[in-house]
Amino acid sequence: MTRNIDIVACPALYQYQRKGGTVVLIDVLRFTSTLTTALANGALWAEAYPDADKALSLKDEGYIAIGEHNGFIIEGFDYNNSPVTMTRENIGGRKLAFVTTNGTYTRSLIDTYDAIYAGCFLNGNALVQRLLEEHNDVQIVCSGHRCKIGIDDLLVAGMIADRLLKSGKYTHNEDAVSMAQTLYNVAKDDIKSFILSQVPWFEPLFVENPQYKEDFNFALRHDVFDVVPEEESPLKFIVKQ
Repeated sequence: MTRNIDIVACPALYQYQRKGGTVVLIDVLRFTSTLTTALANGALWAEAYPDADKALSLKDEGYIAIGEHNGFIIEGFDYNNSPVTMTRENIGGRKLAFVTTNGTYTRSLIDTYDAIYAGCFLNGNALVQRLLEEHNDVQIVCSGHRCKIGIDDLLVAGMIADRLLKSGKYTHNEDAVSMAQTLYNVAKDDIKSFILSQVPWFEPLFVENPQYKEDFNFALRHDVFDVVPEEESPLKFIVKQ
């Protein structure tokens, strides 16, 4: 049976496109990349919250608080939303509580689903293989930038859609899927240069924040981790063994 792919290009559109099935949440810069790296490096689980107060309250229960607001670490948190800091030494064997400007906010909007996975370039192959093993329609939800469309997340959505469609097991009837797939195929030989050439505010961000530049370079690597973060219960991401 052929399954269907749909892409929600930004959070503002989600209310018009609730479809259920398997939802893939994307915030490549940086929540889903940071989450994937953390779980690949031995974190027990990670919970995603839309506001800082809940995450901070969990520190008394032994959680590590990870997050940012507008790119900067939240006061009282242990780490910024940075994949390069998610080393086994820093977070191995620990419980994590995340709050981010775009990714965890977008997760808070998703209310119609059978399963939720986190996707990024780092786990693209593992995620696609998981989806190919299932029999659900797939809805890819991009976190974008402050509720608007972000090229970076659309590129990940395009990569996933491209691989699923080439399998012959998926089809689509939405323009957003064709747009994202085309965008990815135009950019895939040098995604970093493509993003820098198309998004004017990225380059100044690198100058002002060297940590973000390191995260950017890290998050654009393809198929590094063989893990798929998935929700065991609402807001709680794990990697099933």
